[in-house]
Amino acid sequence: MAGTRRALVAIAAALALADASIVALALPPILVEFDTTITGAAAIVGVYALVLAACIWPARALRPGPAGLLLFAAASIGCAVAPNLWVMLGFRALQAAGAAAALLTAFHVLEAGDSRAGRRWWLGAALIGTAAGPAIGGVLTEAFDWRAIFVVQVPLALAAAWACRATPTPAGREKPAGAARSREWPAAPAVAGPVSWPNLAALAFTAAAFTAVLFLLVIELVAGFAISPLRAALGVSVLPLAALAAAALPGSVDIRALGGALLLAGGAAALAFLPAASVAWTLVPQILAGAGMGLALPALSPERDLEEAARTLVARHVGIVLVLAILAPIATAQLTRATDEAILKGASLVLDAQIDPLKKLQLAPALLDDIDTDAPRETLDQAVDAQRGGFADSADVYDRLGQRLDDVVVAAVLEAFRVAYLIAAALALLAALIYVRLFRRPAILLAAAVAVGAAVVYATEARSDRTPSVTLADPCDPREVPGASGLSGEIQARVLAQLNEAACKVGVSREELALAIFDEGRAADFEREHGVDPRSTINLLSLLG
Repeated sequence: MAGTRRALVAIAAALALADASIVALALPPILVEFDTTITGAAAIVGVYALVLAACIWPARALRPGPAGLLLFAAASIGCAVAPNLWVMLGFRALQAAGAAAALLTAFHVLEAGDSRAGRRWWLGAALIGTAAGPAIGGVLTEAFDWRAIFVVQVPLALAAAWACRATPTPAGREKPAGAARSREWPAAPAVAGPVSWPNLAALAFTAAAFTAVLFLLVIELVAGFAISPLRAALGVSVLPLAALAAAALPGSVDIRALGGALLLAGGAAALAFLPAASVAWTLVPQILAGAGMGLALPALSPERDLEEAARTLVARHVGIVLVLAILAPIATAQLTRATDEAILKGASLVLDAQIDPLKKLQLAPALLDDIDTDAPRETLDQAVDAQRGGFADSADVYDRLGQRLDDVVVAAVLEAFRVAYLIAAALALLAALIYVRLFRRPAILLAAAVAVGAAVVYATEARSDRTPSVTLADPCDPREVPGASGLSGEIQARVLAQLNEAACKVGVSREELALAIFDEGRAADFEREHGVDPRSTINLLSLLG
């Protein structure tokens, strides 16, 4: 019975920790359903981490028992039925408040500060919950719906609440009346010193870096690369497996903390230079990042009593909040900029394609105007499929054009996430610098070599596998017209020549002008920005009938 009780409570603790990331693979469909952005999606994760960090410290002075788990279960129901983002954020805050109390209850029930078995249960819950959350959420999203993520948590939290309904203070732990720390529950055993501030700082940086890798990777796979949540879930399952394997490795606390931070930095840096839009290319960086977390988290979380557990939980979630606050706007801005540039480069490819010149100016906005920043590759594929029927007589040329457009969008996605991954690597390096005195140890030199080697290999491979770049040429400079003969070639030459001349006069690229001519929304934006009606700059209507 005791084993079942511990298992139920450990599962609940893992859920409470997983909830900071369990919705990661569900964020793309949530983005669509709630009509929000990456920043709004990050708030679903960030609000949970923020409220949990704020509630952990005061919760340590309470006797929450099963109450926290009951609140967690009730708020999970609210998240499952939330009709919009703001209601979701409100219930996420309540869910986090319940999770704060539930985690401290779990620490007590598992006797994580008193026994090796309890410590193993607690660390196992922490590692699995932190790293496996997205994989669990992805499987549930693919099999059912993103709301199933919250529905499943309700019976698990209620079962753990039942297991915690009577939580006696362990033998030998009663606090004498009038003791200086009598407000705490339960009383702390006599151990030397609290967790040091450098350790807490290193833990915050490490948690921030790992959360950044987790958050960015799942968004990149599902939203950027159009990989299904189930495939992405299977792909990111490497992270928890690597973390659990590395947690079993021996070594001193400081060596494990430093080695883990270096491996995490190497994994994040390698992800910044993915050579292709493939889950396979993410496996080695995931092994490094997961192993880094598996080494560092137990080393930086001694948690010998309830107060130390509260401090480490606060440090971890403060790191999560800060990194999401920093990276979500950066990732949104970079992806928007890269997508806009990809649209213009795609227009250049369409204009230079050897297809009917009477169709290409209409094809460019038809293919590119509906590209969604939050799902660029998927929306491009849909547009290419929708227009394929009009090019049955030149299907091979059209398919080659579609592949080149896909290459441009994938390159834009890879570039958009690069800065954010490098920031994650820098955060892990900040954690490593706290233990700089240990850098000459053989194990640390090996970890540093592996981390640097992975980043260098990926950067080199990405450079060698790069598809030919598309350059937006100056419309004022003479340029070759795509080869075509007969009347079609003559019309194409005249259209593109006039397009270049008009774009040169206005001071824009021919691609921007071409997109504006055939799209009302872009035409209005173009006229507001440049003071010129794009449709009056060139006598295209007579050429195009």
